[in-house]
Amino acid sequence: MSNLYLYNIGQIVTRPGSTAQHGAEAMRQIGVIEGPAAIIVRQGKIAFVGTMQEAEQVDHTDCVAYDAQGGCVLPGFVDSHTHLIFGGYREDEFQWRLAGDSYMSIMERGGGIANTMKATRSATAEELTQRASAHLDAMLSMGVTTVEAKSGYGMELDTEIKQLEVIRTLQEQHPIDLYPTFMGAHDTPPEYKGRSTDFIHYLCDTVMPVVVERGLAECCDIFTEKGVFDHEQTRILLTRAKELGLKVKMHADEIVSFGGAELAAELGCLSADHLLQISDKGIQALAQSDTVATCLPCTAFSLGEEYAPARRMIDAGCAVAV
Repeated sequence: MSNLYLYNIGQIVTRPGSTAQHGAEAMRQIGVIEGPAAIIVRQGKIAFVGTMQEAEQVDHTDCVAYDAQGGCVLPGFVDSHTHLIFGGYREDEFQWRLAGDSYMSIMERGGGIANTMKATRSATAEELTQRASAHLDAMLSMGVTTVEAKSGYGMELDTEIKQLEVIRTLQEQHPIDLYPTFMGAHDTPPEYKGRSTDFIHYLCDTVMPVVVERGLAECCDIFTEKGVFDHEQTRILLTRAKELGLKVKMHADEIVSFGGAELAAELGCLSADHLLQISDKGIQALAQSDTVATCLPCTAFSLGEEYAPARRMIDAGCAVAV
């Protein structure tokens, strides 16, 4: 790995202070170094940030020099919630949404997650890799350098493993850093229809141990929602995930106010995601915890729903990611 001396930077934007700080005041803190400025990178880690005058006092003769030509340098964007690995498209469902059909009604007729599940189960690993790589190329062109990538369109052992192995392949092949999340509990598959608790136990007893044994995931996620997985099922799955050494996170309060944010805080989740219908109690629970409130405005836009109350969450003291 080459050392790098990036010089002639017009402006460096960075984050001062502790990363543990959050809330309205902390989120307003942005560090700006006016140029001409420089950055020195050694062995993949930033060793120096400051003015070019200051950089002259630091030995960088072992670095490859790159002229930033007065450009602005800022940290790469982190996309902390993606369903990167999937087969097929659901273009017909956009017509249904335009006609006023709700997300849950589309799921009930076999659309949504179930539709993509069928296509993903039938896709080869090579097809999934090629498609996901193209998506990552587009993300990189927009400044995204780190991506959380979920499974969840298999909902059975072989396809969940296939998705996670594709993520591992992309980790090795693509310049974007990938962090894999096991999300077998994205919905209840047809073979477990009416037996969602049995499905949760299947994930706990059969699928998750293989995922962990092969080192294919860092986190476990679940769609906690009315009509999908309830609080007790969520508790069973995420408790088992933590026992196996995985970090945990949740899809919470997306469709209805369901107490998901409160449960995420109680279980010590890394994040509670979506939160379109979060309650005031849920906001307070997140504010008093280390769980990050992750807002996904593009999802709200595509569903025709109100956006998550990010400003209220920030003002209450929540750590908020977008």
